[in-house]
Amino acid sequence: MTTSELKDFSAFRYVPGFGASTAKLAIVGEAPGAEEELAGRPFVGQSGKMVRGIVENAGMNPEEAYYTNVVKVRPPGNNIDALNVLQLKIEDFLPHLWAELDTLKPNCILAIGGVALKALTGYDGIQKYRGSILQAKNGVKVVSTIHPASLLHAESAGMSSWKDLTFIQWDANRAVAQSRFREYNLPRRHLKVCRSFLELDRYLHDYRNAFSCALDIETYKTFPICIAIAFNRNESLSIPLFAGWEAGERVRVWRRLADFLSGPIAKIGQNFKFDQQLMECCNDYQTNFGFEINNFYFDTMLGFRTLYPELPAKLEFIASVLTEEPYWKEEGKSFNPKKDSLDKLLLYNAKDAAVTFECYEEIEKELLETNTLNFFYERVMPLHDFYRRMERKGILRDLEARKLLKEKYELQRQLLETELQILLENFELDEKVTFGKGTKLYNSPQKVAKLLFVGLGLPQRKDTADDTLSGLARNGIKAKKDEPKKRIIQLILDLRKVGKTIGTYINAEHFPDGRLRTSVRIALETGRTATQTMKVPITTENYSMAFQTITKHGDIGNDLRSQFIPDPGKIFLEPDLSQAESRVIAILSNDENQIKLFHYGIDIHRLTAAWIFGHSVNQVREFYQERDPDRCREIAKIINRQLKEKIPDHERQLGKTFRHAGEGGMEKARAAELTNLSNWRAGELLEKFHANSPCIRDVYYPEIIRVLQENDRILVNPFERRRQFLNKWGDELFKEAYRQLPQSTVSDHLKFSMLRISSANPSIEFLEESHDSFLCQVDDNEQSINEVRSLITKELETPINFSKCSLPRGELVIPCEIKKGYNWEKMVKL
Repeated sequence: MTTSELKDFSAFRYVPGFGASTAKLAIVGEAPGAEEELAGRPFVGQSGKMVRGIVENAGMNPEEAYYTNVVKVRPPGNNIDALNVLQLKIEDFLPHLWAELDTLKPNCILAIGGVALKALTGYDGIQKYRGSILQAKNGVKVVSTIHPASLLHAESAGMSSWKDLTFIQWDANRAVAQSRFREYNLPRRHLKVCRSFLELDRYLHDYRNAFSCALDIETYKTFPICIAIAFNRNESLSIPLFAGWEAGERVRVWRRLADFLSGPIAKIGQNFKFDQQLMECCNDYQTNFGFEINNFYFDTMLGFRTLYPELPAKLEFIASVLTEEPYWKEEGKSFNPKKDSLDKLLLYNAKDAAVTFECYEEIEKELLETNTLNFFYERVMPLHDFYRRMERKGILRDLEARKLLKEKYELQRQLLETELQILLENFELDEKVTFGKGTKLYNSPQKVAKLLFVGLGLPQRKDTADDTLSGLARNGIKAKKDEPKKRIIQLILDLRKVGKTIGTYINAEHFPDGRLRTSVRIALETGRTATQTMKVPITTENYSMAFQTITKHGDIGNDLRSQFIPDPGKIFLEPDLSQAESRVIAILSNDENQIKLFHYGIDIHRLTAAWIFGHSVNQVREFYQERDPDRCREIAKIINRQLKEKIPDHERQLGKTFRHAGEGGMEKARAAELTNLSNWRAGELLEKFHANSPCIRDVYYPEIIRVLQENDRILVNPFERRRQFLNKWGDELFKEAYRQLPQSTVSDHLKFSMLRISSANPSIEFLEESHDSFLCQVDDNEQSINEVRSLITKELETPINFSKCSLPRGELVIPCEIKKGYNWEKMVKL
């Protein structure tokens, strides 16, 4: 296309490209903003300055790059979808873009955002293709990344937090590196499909002396249909498990595979609990598939999360930052068995295994460089098999208890709905906001908004989420005459809670063997675990529930636990670390008074409630000053007796909530949501807590911030778990950091104790873990119970040594309490 054929934009404020005419890196954005329009140059606004800073951090002088946009005029409201208001479309600008790029002839283009990615390459989906080395339609290399502007505007889609700046920088580093040469070089991998037993046997024989291999499977309705084996990053073989074999040869292939998988070569995989489980037992735990995989050595997801606990850890993301393999997952997602050759899926399977091997090598290098290799192999990898066995075991469900729960909560729902209907009938609502009898308006955000903000005339809010409605009831309704409106809000919240209890927990499907199981995510940001419903493709449909989300407090939590019973001949044991995180905070704060309170067994949560609610407790000051241990024990008993008499259980729970809020730097608004108090009252109680625990603000908070400043934002817990904080410097980052050491310390102490307990007594069956407690079942006899109780107490009360912590301290022993029972609801202390 000649210059004369280009569309004329003289009627608009056109912002042309700008930069070095010899630039080897071109940076292409979406469209100019207000500052760019005013200056007549691209990338001069706030996000443009961020881009220039990122380029500089990547090792290139920003003045050596060329800057332009796909669209050269500012869209109305900076919304690219509003170009049609100007009677323009993106396609109108593409000839201009290709003309300037063909004139410039850069070695590489850094595409900023999804519009630039699609205009240059035709690919759609910036989250998928960012970081990939692609080719533009004119043959020039393209590396795309998420638009940094989305960090500046929380409402922008596709960006969750400032932490994503980390991989934006990595993408820019790659683009700058690629701009140093013109060639388009991608990893060359020899991906093969196994056609015969002889080919499999020769492949395995050739690598018989290899130390390790990467494995990957593809499934259909939970049945593995192929497995790929890669002994290095360059070669991989995919073996179909059903299709393409005669019966006799398939038997030989399966036997050879079974011998290999159970053999001594170390196995590598990505999130391999899934693959390993299905190769052993699939079809919702009903079919013994029969392949035992021994010597599992390295999980790339766990390795990457050890290095970067705040970043995503799917294989495609890991590969996008550690390898030069372009995004390939669509090759598997687009497979259609009715249209495509099976080879398409098998080659995709082979690539997964080869990429996994390369990621393993790169992760292991970084683990070594960051001195976390030993922590990973000794502490993290053993958790893979531990939680895999826990997932497979599950917990037996009492079907009669479930039936009774369903009847109870359906009746509750009917009563609440009736009360809500009666209250609504007392208001003269306009026709457009009335609701028919039996209409479950509480499940519809639109209906709730119409009722509250239009029909009842309550102050407008941004949404009708539970937290929003709770805040509205606490802070937005003051007049006594409006109490019925407050009750309506509470009924809506109660109905939602009952609905969730029924839908999520009571109606949750158990497995065909009558057991409830939960899927465990091993490594969250703090090192904690999380549980979730078991879903496709791990199972054929959604089963069970997230065990950790069953509340420990209140009637609902107790009710839900009534469904869980031990196997015949077994009994539940449930150890619980006593006030664990608060004990860690006390030692990290160097708070001698708090440490002493814990040491002598004073109920810290009741005492906190006494502080914030103004109950006088005699002899606390004397207790702090007393040095004689016997006298301290006497005073502690007196104080606990007073606390028991004066502080009811519901106030103790509030004391516990405000202690945790104060320890973690929680703001009053969030504390108000958790306690159903007004913002003002919550703020007042938080201040009372800090007045009685001054070392948290005066010692702990400042020391955490100092360590972050001096140590590249890295905190290390007593077990040498390392976390580098990626958020924007400020209060949000600090609050994350305040929680990191207590949460990770308690979680790690529990997990590593469970590993030692399991190793010492393999007959103990672990069923559930919740950060500071776990549930197991043991043989129901006095000798077994006493032996296990002794072992659990010994391991959980092993001193935690804080000498290697970012805040070096002494040792801490966290006492544990152990309960037993034949029903998870009715547990009694041993």
